[in-house]
Amino acid sequence: MRVIDDLPIQGKSVQLYLKTHKWFCTNSFCEAKVFTERFEWLLPHRQRTVRLDAALRVIAFSTNCIEAAHVTRMLGMPVSHDTLLRLIHTTEMPTVHSPFCRH
Repeated sequence: MRVIDDLPIQGKSVQLYLKTHKWFCTNSFCEAKVFTERFEWLLPHRQRTVRLDAALRVIAFSTNCIEAAHVTRMLGMPVSHDTLLRLIHTTEMPTVHSPFCRH
């Protein structure tokens, strides 16, 4: 049983209780001993849905993380400012090349 946070409904926090299946490999040469169900809307080892994660990233990048933590709490997505900082640090940023040459 997993507890997953999702986007709020009418300002109320939403938690999904998800029952997943596990399979165990009896082959002694298998590197992965335990296999679990995967869902496209949920990343492995995460406790938030992909769409909640995306919404939190938008809020975290729009303002400082302390104010963003207050905003998320008011919207029904309570997370700490440390969590928002972690989201910012783990976001892959595209490399942008300057149109101006420095030669």
